[in-house]
Amino acid sequence: MELFVTRNRRWGEWQGRLQVVLFVPCALLVFPLGAAAQAAQPASSQPHTAPAPDWVTAAGGHQKFDVISIHPEKNPDADSSVNVPFGGDDTYTETGGVFLARNWPVAGLISLAYKLSTSQRDVFRASLPDWAQSQGFNIEARTDNQHVTKDEMRLMVRDMLIERFGLKVHYETKDVSVYAVELIKPGVLGPGLRPHPDDGSCSGAAAAARPRPMQNDGGGEQPATPAAPPPPSAALLPSGFPIRCGTFVRLPGSQPYMRHEGGRDLTMAQITSTFTGMGNLGRPVVDRTDLYGTFDFVMEFIDERQGMNPPPDAEGLSFIGALQKQAGLKLVSTKAPYQFLIVDHIEEPTEN
Repeated sequence: MELFVTRNRRWGEWQGRLQVVLFVPCALLVFPLGAAAQAAQPASSQPHTAPAPDWVTAAGGHQKFDVISIHPEKNPDADSSVNVPFGGDDTYTETGGVFLARNWPVAGLISLAYKLSTSQRDVFRASLPDWAQSQGFNIEARTDNQHVTKDEMRLMVRDMLIERFGLKVHYETKDVSVYAVELIKPGVLGPGLRPHPDDGSCSGAAAAARPRPMQNDGGGEQPATPAAPPPPSAALLPSGFPIRCGTFVRLPGSQPYMRHEGGRDLTMAQITSTFTGMGNLGRPVVDRTDLYGTFDFVMEFIDERQGMNPPPDAEGLSFIGALQKQAGLKLVSTKAPYQFLIVDHIEEPTEN
């Protein structure tokens, strides 16, 4: 680093002497050189420090736990749980300022702390050492703020990762194959997608959003393992949409092999961000619906993720078929710049 600084200083002194001799032309010479050098850099796959997302600014920037206890879990078969869901939605049940994780991998902690979508998961995981995905940790952390929001909790977990795990990251924008989500017919929505009505139905105890049970996937999407039927609390409105607002809800399926998902008062960016994992698409998804505001969303389809193994005679729509018939949306294969989080350094913490 010192060599880099010294060379830059010498270049500045040389440039200053040139300006004395050439005066105005020097500025004309120097500027194109800098522009040409910058143009020579590839437009994609360049590491950079991304500006703080809006949610980080809204949550107050840097946040910190008051007390933290971390211990590695010695039993790999121990149950895994965390009391703050790592999904991209903003709703959760307040914990009184306590963050609890049991046998939880660092990969899941980073997903929570940086609000990663399933579309970012594969590239992000590839930058991690094996232990960060397999070794579970038991963590109890507390803040004096008993009404901490989910985004504030994310930032506290981020600070813990930096301070205790030595986490260092950067962002890279890559031109990659994606699916663009578009309306099949402009202005026409399917029966499972509607503008969120301003009817006050998202207020009150009946519509309070609660997180669904957490799974040890470490990347923002449920693992492909059969689950017990959702509890009766996952109630539906007469319209077929879930009661809860601001979050995704796993709903009872018409058959054991069917996946039934819904949510209300969500932006299209929030809805489409789940499609990579929900539909087992294998590539990022970008929203090109040009739909603004918030929407209610519900879809049911055959769960074809790895490990589910629906019967050969399973009746029902595939994810792509349901997307078309129930939501009025289609997937268009294309390429687009997409931002990924890359881990530069992470280390196992000392116990306390």
